[in-house]
Amino acid sequence: MTDAAWRQLAARLSWVTAGTFLVASVVVLLLSFNVSAAEPTFAPDATFVDNILASFENQQARWIQDLGSSLLFGVGFAALAALGATLRHVLGRDDPRSMLATAAFLVAGTVGLVSQLIYIGGTEVATNPQYCDCDFLAEEVISRAMILDVINGIVYWMIDGFSVLFGVGLIAVAGVASASGSMPVTWVTFTRLVAIAGLASAVWNRVAIPLLIRAGYEDLDYGRIVSIILVVVAGILVPIWAAWLARALRPSAVEPTT
Repeated sequence: MTDAAWRQLAARLSWVTAGTFLVASVVVLLLSFNVSAAEPTFAPDATFVDNILASFENQQARWIQDLGSSLLFGVGFAALAALGATLRHVLGRDDPRSMLATAAFLVAGTVGLVSQLIYIGGTEVATNPQYCDCDFLAEEVISRAMILDVINGIVYWMIDGFSVLFGVGLIAVAGVASASGSMPVTWVTFTRLVAIAGLASAVWNRVAIPLLIRAGYEDLDYGRIVSIILVVVAGILVPIWAAWLARALRPSAVEPTT
């Protein structure tokens, strides 16, 4: 492929990344604040099993939106994985950091894509409205809730793993672009800021939250805080970064050196 073809491919993948991450994050935000779906309601005298069933019923009502956001994120992760390989041909093939960026983007995108597939498959099964018409209904419902917790734990760890790998890839990309002078210096700086934000989100989830809970701040709505951070990073910073990259890769774009 010619250099122009690589740039065009990278630009298209960047637009896909920007669009999918933006739309998926908006859906997550609307669901997190119960805008596009009703908040689950629990009766004061309900049993533990009744509350789980009510939670499952609410998740079933949200399923189409949840599925849509997960599929969009999956497409975005796949586009990022491919983008890492194309950027190597655009920003500088001879720089050793370009290989690191390619590997980091590829692994990060794969981890992110697999996390969404696990979430889709696990959530669909765990919240299925079909239950055993027998004396073991309570045991089945509680087991499904425990399985759903395990699935969510795995998915959250994979997302944090993506954030770390993607952050490493961004730092490498910024280094290559800065050395080659192939991208605007402002874009290079913003790339490093996005990398820091991604790494910081993983530190918040895996280090800060457990420390705060142990310190007695267990009443904070950590789930909503995590959703807000997700929207800021995945719904604002990454789309801006990707769209900026796509515009900078246009054939007519001026390429100021760093």
